[in-house]
Amino acid sequence: MAEMCVPKEPGGPDEAEPPLWEEREIFQGQRSPEKDLGLSRISRSLPAPSSAHSVTECLTRAPLLLILLLISLGLFMLMLITLIQVVALQSDLEEILHQLSKMNATLTGLCRRCPWNWDFFQGSCYIFSKIQSTWDASVSACEDMRAQLVVINNAEEQKFLKSWDIRNDKSTWIGLSDKHSEGSWQWVDNTHLHLSFWKKGEPNNQGEEDCAELSGDGWNDNKCSEEHFWICEKPSALCPGL
Repeated sequence: MAEMCVPKEPGGPDEAEPPLWEEREIFQGQRSPEKDLGLSRISRSLPAPSSAHSVTECLTRAPLLLILLLISLGLFMLMLITLIQVVALQSDLEEILHQLSKMNATLTGLCRRCPWNWDFFQGSCYIFSKIQSTWDASVSACEDMRAQLVVINNAEEQKFLKSWDIRNDKSTWIGLSDKHSEGSWQWVDNTHLHLSFWKKGEPNNQGEEDCAELSGDGWNDNKCSEEHFWICEKPSALCPGL
């Protein structure tokens, strides 16, 4: 019996798509110029593989470059702000130094190197008593004022003290005695006598005269129990800028 051909509907399940090589054979020599032209345009519009890779790479690097640019800008701004602060600080320091210099000058003018009622001479402060006491009491009175009974170290100091003595015309105790060893005169600061201004014939030690006094233009030894004026001495204070 002859086999019947049942036409199949196009696109049915049993219809197989012709192989690519058959399509090429069937339509060989019959492809429309319009189709060829369209394919050609599409192929030209697509980027070449290398160009597409470059575009992708550029798009990938763009955020990284932007981040680096922002970081660089931030560092520049930070350095600029720091520089401005350093300049401002330097200006403030100069102003502070200027103010301190003015204050120092003011304090120097106001500074008293010696307490009130004390006289300054050669780096020391001196006070001359207004009462009379024995030599030992005079030593204690000076110590109570954190000073000592005067120690005379040079001719200028002797002249300074003598000028006061002349104004008052009174004998004045100085910090010199030989109480501990007769004939060995020693100052209250435990230094031995090297430079002296004894009056002619003194010291003569008449009647246990073991303490020295400033009298007239020189020194005289006298009894320590006698009451005289006295002179205290202590170092002067340091003033700013001196």
